Amino acid sequence: MVVTIHQPDFLPWLGFFDRWHKSDLFIVLDDVQFIRRGWQHRDKIKTKDGATWLTVPVVKKGRYDQLIRDVKIDNETNWRDKHLKSIKSNYKKAPNFEDCFKGIKEIYEKNHLFLIDLNMDFLHLIADKLGIPTPFVFASDYHIKTTSTQRLLDLVKSVDGSAYLTGLGSQGYLDKSLFHKEKIKLVCQKFQHPVYKQLHEEFIPMLSCLDYLMMETNPCKLLAEI
Repeated sequence: MVVTIHQPDFLPWLGFFDRWHKSDLFIVLDDVQFIRRGWQHRDKIKTKDGATWLTVPVVKKGRYDQLIRDVKIDNETNWRDKHLKSIKSNYKKAPNFEDCFKGIKEIYEKNHLFLIDLNMDFLHLIADKLGIPTPFVFASDYHIKTTSTQRLLDLVKSVDGSAYLTGLGSQGYLDKSLFHKEKIKLVCQKFQHPVYKQLHEEFIPMLSCLDYLMMETNPCKLLAEI
């Protein structure tokens, strides 16, 4: 069984979903420290002036070491309307705007208290649109206390995984010898970002998957082709 492990990012890029699709189980890494200025609460969309951030404001004061699953959304500002207006103004001419915007708007209108609940709703929606049937579990359910590579290894072992699908970004810190000792295969993701038609002139890669979903009326074809 091929396992992938990743934090529950906010409207992540297509490479995130490629790993999910190529795995037999996705472990949502919800019990590690929230990274400020990371990808758990923001990503980029395309505008006529280039890429811009969509950022979910979160409560940070006095919570530097908080875990991802404990992060609360800062609802003191009307950030949801700001996001929706930005998405609508920049993608209203996209081929799949009506269908895509409807589902996104419904999620924003749930007024989530915790960031992970918002992110998981978006991940559910996008996985469905991309045709990803792979199930997921939460790392916190396994109560693993180890850290770094050992933690990833212990999570894979906890679900009886035989292989771990990792991203290119992990090559600098992953201790491959630990997996070799346990005879668990390490598989490095091979993902070539697709070039598809975008609005606003020149193509920009590695945006939020929202950009792709807005442009493709048959988004399921992407993962079937790569």
